[in-house]
Amino acid sequence: MKKTIFTFCSIATVCCAIFFACAKDDNSITHVTYVSQASGGTGSNPNPNGAPSNSGYGTTTATTAATTTSQTTTTTPPSTLTINGTPTTLTGLGAPLSGYYQVTAKPSTGTNPQLALVFATLAAPPTGSYNVTNTAPTTGLCQFTFTDASGNPGSPSAGSVSVTAGSPNACTFSNLVCTCGANTYTLSGTVNY
Repeated sequence: MKKTIFTFCSIATVCCAIFFACAKDDNSITHVTYVSQASGGTGSNPNPNGAPSNSGYGTTTATTAATTTSQTTTTTPPSTLTINGTPTTLTGLGAPLSGYYQVTAKPSTGTNPQLALVFATLAAPPTGSYNVTNTAPTTGLCQFTFTDASGNPGSPSAGSVSVTAGSPNACTFSNLVCTCGANTYTLSGTVNY
């Protein structure tokens, strides 16, 4: 206990000695006096220390420029699907999915009928013609899956999808025959995404 008290007193004594050694007389500090300036001035600093004009002391003028920002909103037109001669409007969307690029088209309400077109690319496929397949696609192929209103999926056994890259991107197909369960459908349409 004596050792702890001695240590504390020693530290306090050293701190006090440093404090008193560093204290200075307030009269030795240089005081800044300010010059009176008439109102309606230029807004510049009155140079209270009397620094020469070549000392880097001076007036800075800030200018603010007006900035206009514009935003362009692009609306993708609805996708169209004709099933056995009956037109249907769908909403198209394209996005990367597990190493492929998938384009889907679904109704605005509900889930079916719907389309899923999968390409062997990581981004939107380039303009070109893609033969349909019912398995995972490779270069130049498009996996085409149609799900009817009852939720039955199916794929055409032959045909092609034409892709137009642009704004919006579009996949167009015509007269693809697809069997879903006990029903057979002839599909034509354009999916915008």
